[in-house]
Amino acid sequence: MLRYSKERLTQEESITAIYSKAQVELDKRKKLYEAFRRKLTDEELSSLSDEDIKVPLERYISIMAAGYFGGKAPTYKVKAFNEEKDKIIQEIFNYGTNSKKEISEIEEIIKHITDYNNDSSHFFHMVLDFLVKRACYEVYYKDENTEEITIARSDALETVAIWDYSLKKKLIGLYRIIQTYMADGEYQQMIELTTSEGKRYYYDTPEKRKLFGSPEYKVKFKNEPLFKEKKEERQPKKWDDDIPATAIENCEGEAIFEPVISLIRAYERCIQNSRNLFKYNDEAILKVIGYEPQNPLIIQDDNGNDIINPARVLEDQHVLESRVRYLNGSKEVNSDIAWVEKDVNDTAVQNHKKTLMDIICLCSFCPNMTDLGFTQADNNAALEKKFFGLQQYVATFEGDFTEGYNRRWRIIFNKINKEKGKSYDYRDIETKLNRNLPSDRSTDIINALKLRGLLSDETIIKLLNMDLDAISELSKMDNQDQENIKKNAENMKMLRLDTDKKNNNKQYEQKELKKDNIKQKDSVPINGFKE
Repeated sequence: MLRYSKERLTQEESITAIYSKAQVELDKRKKLYEAFRRKLTDEELSSLSDEDIKVPLERYISIMAAGYFGGKAPTYKVKAFNEEKDKIIQEIFNYGTNSKKEISEIEEIIKHITDYNNDSSHFFHMVLDFLVKRACYEVYYKDENTEEITIARSDALETVAIWDYSLKKKLIGLYRIIQTYMADGEYQQMIELTTSEGKRYYYDTPEKRKLFGSPEYKVKFKNEPLFKEKKEERQPKKWDDDIPATAIENCEGEAIFEPVISLIRAYERCIQNSRNLFKYNDEAILKVIGYEPQNPLIIQDDNGNDIINPARVLEDQHVLESRVRYLNGSKEVNSDIAWVEKDVNDTAVQNHKKTLMDIICLCSFCPNMTDLGFTQADNNAALEKKFFGLQQYVATFEGDFTEGYNRRWRIIFNKINKEKGKSYDYRDIETKLNRNLPSDRSTDIINALKLRGLLSDETIIKLLNMDLDAISELSKMDNQDQENIKKNAENMKMLRLDTDKKNNNKQYEQKELKKDNIKQKDSVPINGFKE
């Protein structure tokens, strides 16, 4: 972490002084990133062999931890409106909390911003940067075309944060070193400094950079700073009185795999030694006792130099390839033929490898996926126990991420309040960082449904662990209920019409039947004679 004062930060001398310190930190991060990648160079790739065995456990540890902590996007909710609490806060601190309408609006704004910026992917890469490069950064700006609030990562391989520790740690600058290559093959370095006053850009030259720090530099450039600001490129502040960025740096200054790098190298040597042992035995030397070769091994050439006898080479090849070998022993020397091999204690080798792997996983707080207890874990409780060490490690920096995300919403909602005349209170936003563990979905559903009537439908949907948007699902349910009510009303109307039609038909039939009865009665003869 770089510490500086806000007053001196924008001076050209300070920009050059910070550069040397920042470059030391960035060089360390680049080495850690290369250890994480374990990527072969073009020369190594073209001559790929098993001579140098690499076991990328740094990558395994980092991906496992990043997936556990950052595999699921954070969830955000706003505290429910409490009239009694609002009254107390208003009386003591002279400001009101969010109303019910404002709470609903804040939730919709957060959902829109996180969906637009693909928050799940962004969060995972932030966590991975933190675990591998020891820091992660995000910056905020408004898209000029769409007016959308955009959240972007700033590469930790070229960015450092500058803090003011005068009272409480406060971010006062984001210092970014960018290299641009020119047509002649040389490169120029640009410093992008972001502060609460806006952005400033400083440039060096290849000539100044090569002489910097030497006596020739003092003579030629008269102790000028390495970097010179281009004032015409200044950008004024656009985000209130704070830096539109969040920096989360590891206070211990250590990547997750950094303490076990030597153990990983020992594990690789163990595999390499086993490989060399098997290779030696595969190419073993044949030992022959009681056989005298006919040709000497060393002869001299025409110039008197010692060389290997070609005839002896052919004789040895014949001995190796022949199916039957005849040895002439004597009383003093017994005949024998055998391969000269090294004994392989496979049990000891495997135990040593297992011990190294157990220590690597133990000291990196990462579970061993090949462990028998891990593979036999058949429920959530057993899995959580295997991840207990990693959970404790995550607890050491979880608060830093929560604090960083609270800062994000404070900056964004302060800008919305200023531009749109709103009064949203970001302090009611609660950020929950979720763990990414395999789960028994059917059990989660049963347990969630048992809480119906005790918790809201929105909370129940979130507990289902099915990656559903609770607000969207509730909206769909409301639409579905409205649609069902409408269909039921139409069905009732049709049923009523059908019933009325049947009743009308029945009444009509009864009237017709009555008329027929009257006609028949009128047509009956009296005393056998018609009138």
